[in-house]
Amino acid sequence: MDFFSYQQQARRYSALLLVLFTLAVLGLVLALNLLVGWLVVLGDLRHDYRHLADLPPVIYGWTTAITLALIGAGTLRRLWELSAGGPVVARLAGARWVAPDATDAPRRRLLNVAEEIAVASGLAMPRIYLMQDEPGINAFAAGRGPADAVIAVTQGCLERLDRDQLQGVLAHEFSHLLHGDGRLNMRLLGLLHGLTAPGALGLWLVHSATPSLSSRGRLARGGFPGQLLVGGLLAAVGYLGVFLARLIRAAVSRQREHLADAAAVQFTRNPRGLAGALRRVRDEADGAALRSRQAEAFSHMLFATPHRTWFSALLATHPPLDERIARIYPLFERRSNREQALDNSPSPALEPVTVPAASLAGRVGEIDLASLGYAASLIGAIPPPLRQATQTGTGATALLCGLLADQDETRAPARSAVLGPAVAVFADQLGAAARRLGPRFRLPLVDLALPALLAQPPAWRRKLVDDLQALAGGASGNWPLLALLRHHLLPSAHTGRSSQPEPDDVRVVLRTLADCASDGAPDAYAAACAQLHLPALPMTLAQSAFDGALQRLAGAPLMQRLRLLSACALAVSHDGVVEVAELELLRAIGAALDCPLPPVVGKAA
Repeated sequence: MDFFSYQQQARRYSALLLVLFTLAVLGLVLALNLLVGWLVVLGDLRHDYRHLADLPPVIYGWTTAITLALIGAGTLRRLWELSAGGPVVARLAGARWVAPDATDAPRRRLLNVAEEIAVASGLAMPRIYLMQDEPGINAFAAGRGPADAVIAVTQGCLERLDRDQLQGVLAHEFSHLLHGDGRLNMRLLGLLHGLTAPGALGLWLVHSATPSLSSRGRLARGGFPGQLLVGGLLAAVGYLGVFLARLIRAAVSRQREHLADAAAVQFTRNPRGLAGALRRVRDEADGAALRSRQAEAFSHMLFATPHRTWFSALLATHPPLDERIARIYPLFERRSNREQALDNSPSPALEPVTVPAASLAGRVGEIDLASLGYAASLIGAIPPPLRQATQTGTGATALLCGLLADQDETRAPARSAVLGPAVAVFADQLGAAARRLGPRFRLPLVDLALPALLAQPPAWRRKLVDDLQALAGGASGNWPLLALLRHHLLPSAHTGRSSQPEPDDVRVVLRTLADCASDGAPDAYAAACAQLHLPALPMTLAQSAFDGALQRLAGAPLMQRLRLLSACALAVSHDGVVEVAELELLRAIGAALDCPLPPVVGKAA
């Protein structure tokens, strides 16, 4: 199953979610109309209503309108709360952000494993959260896109899983982010909240009408029996909404968990890690249990959920643990010859290689063992001062300013004016150290710096993007990274998808990439345009034009972005050689289009 198949399947599940939600709303409206009609028939003494059909249509009309208003208000309220993305879900779960500069061993191991998977996949490093009050083994991923993605794990994951098992859990959650499940899960969380609104109103009526008792057992204040009856009946019928919400979660989420398990094993090539984590969940007393009162609401996002009874298993959002383990690693206790050979195989080479352009776009969203080994080696090769700089907002700012600023000596006064003399010197030192590492470190350094930058206020992030654009000057080789930073730090306000990319936006991107990556720029540009059946019209290149074009193209339909990425790959490979710097430019554009490309590793060509 490749990245695009996963993404297309996630879109089909989104359509299924809307259909099931509509049917559930209709069922809930019908049930509440029957309840109201029955109450009116039994309680109205002034009219001789004998059948529900005898009631005036206005009663059913008002009942339907009020029910739809309740469901709509609950849904819109939760969707508005979730508009800030994954961090909102993390806070609902009681999770706390793990700062990138955390130094204690368990958190450091958690961050290191997450960073390795992020660099290996080409996905921007999500913000990592920890549910400190949860001793069970669980985790979840949430977010509308890479810019607001989060992964949260429980304290039990840190204390009770070894590194391979933790890597398996995180790879499972990364696969959800890579393949579009984060957005689907957020929609599911928002829509289904509305279905529980009538039942919540009934419970509120019951609680507000229930009298409190004095020390002698007498009523301290009276309650209205009618309100108590109506509230109880409304809560009982409203439970239908809870039941339907659980059914929809199960229908939409269960198969996605099998796919995420398969992708996690594909990523790590280590079935024992993920299967070991699942077996711990199955065998230990508290397993995957969560104490949070919100656990039911986001159960479809979790790594695992307990099945205590046959009824809970029927409505479960996850397949049974034994079934998941059997699919991952049928002979868990016995190591196969293939796995022994894998364990004894030499470490993969750590240098990027030249590959055919046709295969580049096809690797979107893929991770393999070689990529993970390359990522671990690359992160380990980053000098401590640079690594520490990525872990704080101030250090990350200085690092990016030094790395992306135009190095023309005549622009040194401009750098001092923008950053201040002291920060400018620090930025120049960090930038020089980063450039000595080579082009393969540029995109990983940007990715590793993102969590510290995303923790800053929006106004602070906007000023950083403006400063970086001012410092970059005419260095067009930095434009893809600048566009990527804008994409993540200042995500576009619009969430809709355009029906077709604008031809001029496509030409701007292709012409810029051809100029940056190919000696025969006009020919490379013409060949890339021809692949998309576009005339290669002359384009005036400017950083603002490129940045805006790439931002708009990120909202294009998925297959259109794939075709654009294939044309970009042709532009960088037109001269017959894909150098490391060219490959990293292509990966930056893929990341800005939410089509992450992993690093290409192997023996140097």
